[in-house]
Amino acid sequence: MRHEGYIWEAKWWTRGDEPTTDANMWKQIREVEDGSGDNGSELTAVIDPEAPTTSVDESVTLSASDSKGDITTYEWNIDEKEQISGVDATVTFESAGDYSVSLTVTGSGGSTATDETTLTVESSSTQPTELTAETTIKDFLPTYEERYIPEIFRNYLPGEVDGGHGGHGGGTVAWPDEQKASEFDVDIDAIRDNAGDGSLKFGSLGTQALDWATQFRSAGLPDHAIAQLLPRLMLLPDKTEEPTFQGKGRSTGWDETGGPLPASNDPPLFYQEEWPTDARSEEDEEVKERDRVYFQAKNDSNWSDDFSYLDNYDSALIETLNNNTHPATGDPLGGDSFTANAQMEISTEIHGSDWFWYQALLFKNTSKLPYHLDGTVIWWLGPANFGKTMSAGSYNNEQRPRPGHGHPQRDIIEITLEEEQVPEKYADIDSTISAYAVRLAYHDSPYNMRTAYPDQYWSIEISVGEPLDKKFDTAEKRQRIVDMIAETAHVELETDMDRNDDVVDAIELYNRVGN
Repeated sequence: MRHEGYIWEAKWWTRGDEPTTDANMWKQIREVEDGSGDNGSELTAVIDPEAPTTSVDESVTLSASDSKGDITTYEWNIDEKEQISGVDATVTFESAGDYSVSLTVTGSGGSTATDETTLTVESSSTQPTELTAETTIKDFLPTYEERYIPEIFRNYLPGEVDGGHGGHGGGTVAWPDEQKASEFDVDIDAIRDNAGDGSLKFGSLGTQALDWATQFRSAGLPDHAIAQLLPRLMLLPDKTEEPTFQGKGRSTGWDETGGPLPASNDPPLFYQEEWPTDARSEEDEEVKERDRVYFQAKNDSNWSDDFSYLDNYDSALIETLNNNTHPATGDPLGGDSFTANAQMEISTEIHGSDWFWYQALLFKNTSKLPYHLDGTVIWWLGPANFGKTMSAGSYNNEQRPRPGHGHPQRDIIEITLEEEQVPEKYADIDSTISAYAVRLAYHDSPYNMRTAYPDQYWSIEISVGEPLDKKFDTAEKRQRIVDMIAETAHVELETDMDRNDDVVDAIELYNRVGN
């Protein structure tokens, strides 16, 4: 029988008697188990210690051994960590701060109990509170070798980078690294001699790296991410560099441009704490982490390269572009034009001649923090390409040695819209319009070349295999189309190393092209 949450067993006939009656408690019935099905034991989750403190790069073990009951499973949820199972959870953190910890225990009868606490991670004794010219990279990040900092420095020294990737070996940027290193007083010899043992000092990195690292640290960027960026921070100017493009670019561009438009949804300061280990070897596990977005298409049967998405009218992308909602959650994106989940602005251009035309979406990071761009999804409305040459395109960024370094492959779809699917605001455009979505998938290069830096540009170009000068033969028509691209664009940077899988699944962004 069940009474007041417990299960009781009768010794003999006791119909109508209550278990808790003093006369019956010990004579007629006995308690078998509580109503939770956990064999009579009170199920309690206990984290010990309740409010532990540890230091950066030091492991701490959280124990659930004081939990009570007939427990079958222990599940830990800790900020920035994968779920951990077991009585003990040992974790290490690379950044100071407060981290939420939750323990859930499950009893044999299926009931659960939870305990929560906050783990405080303090700066380690070897981590300086203030960076100076005398601070070494080992002082700054004791785990610098695990982050491949020496290799990142030495593999791409200014003046020693030849060729490129993806057929872009002959290209260059307007302000080469060798010139920047000279202007910013970077000590190349000190990098060669001292990066390996960690004795390389910030002062040897010239005039730029220390100020940028200090700014990023004060804004909350993890030290491991800053350290991975140092080989580019030492070459990062204070002024905004003029953007360059693949091919002839602006030399054959329309006079009409769209924007610049700030993100109209006014996003808050955007933090990416989980920058992956920037492996430089070709070990399988290291490459798998560094190039996790790139390899997804190789390992998932959903992906193809057959451009079979031109009439995929069931895609959530259509509703997204008509209603300004997030394709995965359905939540409003906010704003009334260009939107993003991080602070930035957009400008748009059309480049080309004859049959080779490109939509150029130019973005500027307007925040005080850098963004790594791997896994970024961008969508917009643009002139139809009819799937002809979507494989032709590029990613442009002045903060890399040559255009081909840091190059991404792309997951890309195009959906040519029927007349009734075109947003009312653009119904007057007398040309076929398509919905586009692109996800950037980098490989073979350091994260510092996959990064949008404060007050600097990055861009993508997507080919449109149509003679656009004939379709848009007046200044008014040209202005209308570049404005539409800018106003309908959205940028979704990756968070928590999630590859933006929810967006990819919602809009069926399963088409990989190379460059």
